[in-house]
Amino acid sequence: MKNHDLKILLVDYSIFTACRLQGLLAATGTNNTFKISTDIDNALTVFDSFHPDFVIVEIGMPEKSGIELLKHIKQNELNVKVIVLTHFSISSYRTECEKYGADYFLDKADEIENVVSIIKNVVSQEAA
Repeated sequence: MKNHDLKILLVDYSIFTACRLQGLLAATGTNNTFKISTDIDNALTVFDSFHPDFVIVEIGMPEKSGIELLKHIKQNELNVKVIVLTHFSISSYRTECEKYGADYFLDKADEIENVVSIIKNVVSQEAA
């Protein structure tokens, strides 16, 4: 993974949230390629063809849970970093996401800006 060429899949039912994340990440000065998906079935298809470095997913999706995407990713691509960014931040969801391999679990209301620092830290650690 190169810090100047990251591929990031944003999965959220809210296009506003996805665009906000895209804006925050674009401001880092890195050359990021984004794909946005507003449903899990589409996200699964995009994931399999896009091969992202990071997936940022909301677990409270309308038809299928983002946990289904998390399971698929961790069963197939262990080196992809998954950041769960959700309004469903109670401990039982956190525990379930950790069980299925989420790398980070953030509360969307309070920690959305932390996504940028997480990605920067992961990239700098892997570059070292």
